[in-house]
Amino acid sequence: MPSPLWFVSLALCLSSAAALAQTLPRQLPLDARQQAALGVQTVALQPAPTGQMLANATVTVPPGKEVVVTAPYPGQLSRLLVGLGDSVKAGGALGQFTSPQAGELRRQWREAGLELNNARAAVERDQALLAEGIIPAVRLQLSRSKQEVAQALLQSREAELQASGLRFDAADTSAAAYATGTLKSPLTGVVTEALGAVGQRVEAGSVLFRLADTRQLQLDIQLAPDKAARLKVGDMVSIALRQAQARIVGISRAVDASQSARARALVTTRGSLEVGEVLSVNLLPANPPGAGKAQVWQLPARAISQWQGRSVVFVASDKGFTAHGVTLLSSNDDVAVMQADLPDASKVAVSGVAALRALLQKDE
Repeated sequence: MPSPLWFVSLALCLSSAAALAQTLPRQLPLDARQQAALGVQTVALQPAPTGQMLANATVTVPPGKEVVVTAPYPGQLSRLLVGLGDSVKAGGALGQFTSPQAGELRRQWREAGLELNNARAAVERDQALLAEGIIPAVRLQLSRSKQEVAQALLQSREAELQASGLRFDAADTSAAAYATGTLKSPLTGVVTEALGAVGQRVEAGSVLFRLADTRQLQLDIQLAPDKAARLKVGDMVSIALRQAQARIVGISRAVDASQSARARALVTTRGSLEVGEVLSVNLLPANPPGAGKAQVWQLPARAISQWQGRSVVFVASDKGFTAHGVTLLSSNDDVAVMQADLPDASKVAVSGVAALRALLQKDE
């Protein structure tokens, strides 16, 4: 059986909750002159879709639609052929890259080709000698083995040059062009960054270009864990200010160092979205919380204040302002969604809120 102290504690909690409920709404008489002196301004409440949640998102491109082009060897950009924002096709030229190491690899590739030609000639000669009975069959077998080794070496040199991403002009046999190749675009898209400068020395692996195929966009959404728990794949995302919509295609409820979960949404209506922007989005879960309860409103986040552990807004009235308790459903840095029984034509304070809260505390 619970101890008497437990009943006493429960009674105190219930009495405190009842007292808090009786304190709201609270009238704050203010005339127009006093409101102007406190810097109080108001906006009209806007109805929000039931269950709407707010979050911040970054506009990106889907996996595999963004690539970086790096320096294959230590060297320098000898010529820049594209700039920031330029459109390129797959295989299109980005710039010319000069490296002594590239020249050395081309030399080794040519030597490997000559070695293969010599090995092939040796095999043909030994085949003729074997047919005449001059040499044993093992001599031909050794020649064929040397040919296979030369073939493998040539393929290795060719693969190394192809992996560099450089394409060389075989028709240009000048000494200056021997160590210079053209960097090609691996996809059709837009140059989002051009980091290299002509003549600048760079190390192997330094990023020279970033490219993205922006024909399809996605949203990388940061979520509080409670919001992530309400979402599921297929829920819609709305960005009203950009006339855009998206659909949730992936949710990770594991939180990162900032205690945020993440979701990924594929943009279905692009509107005026651009890669790289950070913006506020409206999440529309299929089974929203709070359906069928009090009216849901959308308002600037700065209109919400905290008093005695509750979220309150200051609603304009004929005599001044009235502090109303509300249920905060979702918010970000700019916008909040709340639930409250308020008339449709209500206006709430969005500036001077701190001064109104101070008056509210003074009247306690």
